[in-house]
Amino acid sequence: MWRGRSRPRRPNQAMQEVLSTVLVLLLFVGLYVCVRVFFSSIKRSALRQEPRQNGLILEFFPSGAMQFLVGLTLVLLAGFTAFTALYALSRKEVGGLYAPLIPLAVFVSILLAKPVSVVIDHEGIRQGRWFRSDKQIAWDDIALVELGPNTGTVYVCSKNGGPKIRFSSSLVGRTRFLREVRAHARDADVYSEGTA
Repeated sequence: MWRGRSRPRRPNQAMQEVLSTVLVLLLFVGLYVCVRVFFSSIKRSALRQEPRQNGLILEFFPSGAMQFLVGLTLVLLAGFTAFTALYALSRKEVGGLYAPLIPLAVFVSILLAKPVSVVIDHEGIRQGRWFRSDKQIAWDDIALVELGPNTGTVYVCSKNGGPKIRFSSSLVGRTRFLREVRAHARDADVYSEGTA
């Protein structure tokens, strides 16, 4: 009887616990590094690609890798949502249909947050939105172009304080976009790629 005290651990058991903890931590660190490398490669490939040009109109669209990733994620989430709904229906439990709401909410969140194309023409910069009219800033109304912290997103701000245009880091041709903004909006304060 140990009188309420825990039994002393054997040295081998303590070493096994330490090693298993280290292995789990290494697994998570490795997964984190792989995800960071994957998204960095998507951003680098977007920088190398050129926008679509139709006459004087330039369209900066999401890179192919990002479109594939978002599409694959949405398909997997839709399948998981359907699976959880069918499972809940087959179990016939009260409140079981609340379970598919979580992946469905993630599905809608991804749809709302996915990168949207930016279009440049002779009038200014335009970006589409889902439920409202397009965001549009005329060349004369551009006040500031800045790089967002930590994300690589470029924000275009107007002089009248309207909605910002967000140029995601996964859109193709950021260098060309900045060159076009500098050429058309000479009074705007545009950040330099070298200082970013």
